[in-house]
Amino acid sequence: MVLTEANRFTFTATGHPNIQATHKSTFEVTMAPDLSLQGDCIIGVNASHSAQQINSLLGDALRHPKSHLLTYLSNGPITECIQGYGSPQLILQSPTSLVWRTSDYVDDRTIAIRCNKAARDLNRRLIESLQQPDSTLQVTLVLFLGTT
Repeated sequence: MVLTEANRFTFTATGHPNIQATHKSTFEVTMAPDLSLQGDCIIGVNASHSAQQINSLLGDALRHPKSHLLTYLSNGPITECIQGYGSPQLILQSPTSLVWRTSDYVDDRTIAIRCNKAARDLNRRLIESLQQPDSTLQVTLVLFLGTT
């Protein structure tokens, strides 16, 4: 596959002491300011953007049948890269959250499917750094549209 027409967008979220990142098939960033221990997929709170807002920026490209999404998660010197895909089925209407999935499941929060990592697969140094409430998670989306 030849990838062309890169679209890039960066937004932020903050850490929280209850971040566990142990979910086996998803990870999530939410605009909610707080997090309970049940939110084992959440890696950032107080996000500056939701699926609904990403829809207005990258929605058409994410719904392209040959879209490929690289997501870079950074806190200071620690960066993690996740590979995933868009889908014509993406809804991107959640006003509060963004979810990356290892499966093909789509709901209004889903931004990428068939990702190569879920919360439990993320760098533990990154997760430990995000357990500090004053930490900042930088999320950079790099979207490519395949030509073949």
